[in-house]
Amino acid sequence: MTRSPRMALKFAANLNFLFTEKASTIAERIRLAHQSGFRAVEIPYPEGEIRDVVSAIRETGVVVSLVNLAFDKSNDQLRFGSTSVPGAEGLFQKQLDATIDFAKYVNCQKIHLTAGLLTKGQETDYTKTYTSNLKIAADSLRANQMIGVIEPINKYAVPGYFMNSYVTASGVLTEVGADNIKLLADLYHLQHIHGNVTKTLEEYKSQIGHFQIAQVPHRHEPDTAGELDYDYVFKRLREFGYDGWIGCEYKPRTTTVEGLSWVTKLGHSL
Repeated sequence: MTRSPRMALKFAANLNFLFTEKASTIAERIRLAHQSGFRAVEIPYPEGEIRDVVSAIRETGVVVSLVNLAFDKSNDQLRFGSTSVPGAEGLFQKQLDATIDFAKYVNCQKIHLTAGLLTKGQETDYTKTYTSNLKIAADSLRANQMIGVIEPINKYAVPGYFMNSYVTASGVLTEVGADNIKLLADLYHLQHIHGNVTKTLEEYKSQIGHFQIAQVPHRHEPDTAGELDYDYVFKRLREFGYDGWIGCEYKPRTTTVEGLSWVTKLGHSL
């Protein structure tokens, strides 16, 4: 009997976290990621530098595996997104349209629909708005052959973030009922929120559409000391059958390039 070859995991540089010590712009970080061997990147919506970012993508040939929804830097309440925020539906639609237009320029197939910060006591209104906006997003994304992902974020990383529960996220996805709106499973947040990584991934397998990684609790490289054994975790991800890009959304302990030794140490390549 012939054994099937081991599936190679694919890693993307998250440019909100990596190469920030060397470059202030997303375009510069794209070039640094490419020089360091990354074939894909995850990026925020590049407000004010779209032309430069598009040029850097075309120049390097890297894949944009994920882009975050455009956001309002001037408004503290909306700096983490607008998808769930009652009264911001018009802003959400504008940001969604802008992000889709940008994603088309760079051939990105996946948009992170950031939820936003919760005003306490309005959970029901937020859930209704979130569900409604995700249904709207599903139609717009499908028309452009894209998918959207939603991410539960732990309360220590972003206090007050609306989407902070895998149970709630799963329920919302069921209510939305769209096959192109999926769960972003960041294992750093999953461990903080839920623990029990193996069984949690099995439970939500059918809804997961993207992965990100970092060690817990300090959010450093996967090979640093912490709660997660990434040698084991990566084996589970291969068994999971996920063949998309895995976002490296961690804070380098020293410099980004020095920290990349984890890749070969854990038996992988970029």
